[in-house]
Amino acid sequence: MAERLKDRFFTDKSVRDFTKTMKKHYARFDEKKFNELLFCDSFKDMELMEMGRHATECLAKVLPKSYSPAVKLLMMAAPEVKGFEAFCLPTYVEIYGLDHWEYSLPAMAAFTKYSSSEFSIRPYIKKDAARAMAYLLALASDDDDKVRRFASEGCRPRLPWAMALPDFKKDPSPIIPILEKLKDDDSEFVQKSVANNLNDI
Repeated sequence: MAERLKDRFFTDKSVRDFTKTMKKHYARFDEKKFNELLFCDSFKDMELMEMGRHATECLAKVLPKSYSPAVKLLMMAAPEVKGFEAFCLPTYVEIYGLDHWEYSLPAMAAFTKYSSSEFSIRPYIKKDAARAMAYLLALASDDDDKVRRFASEGCRPRLPWAMALPDFKKDPSPIIPILEKLKDDDSEFVQKSVANNLNDI
């Protein structure tokens, strides 16, 4: 039987590497508790995206309760977190950060360099499109092509596997300034995102 895609992620080794990294940056990180929470009876029956969200919720239970120190720890750890576990970091911001924009927006820009924050920005766009889109427009001038790609990919109206943006399906005009800024980008990585965004529109 062929290996399922989801079985390639959250392996014993990848989770062990992840917990070691978290312990390095947060001495009180409870590796045993995290593993017990993560590998619950239903874990292997979850779909991949559900696994990622579950892992993030487990992570939140072993991080500081206060959002600001927790997200700062994750930002320190981000450059060393590999594999699908890296998506837990922007997902943490997606789930727990909507009342803390001053920490969450810079965190998403940092995390997207190592995984992707394209899914995590979308609840922010739905909550306050003007504020979120102003931030993405600023990121479209960033030196890092991964950050510039995030500016385009994060506001795609029909991003696969992600929360849709119905207001942008009806009226995509808030997206246009970002695409105008990025349409001649030197990075093929960014160009493809702009094309995908236009395709969505």
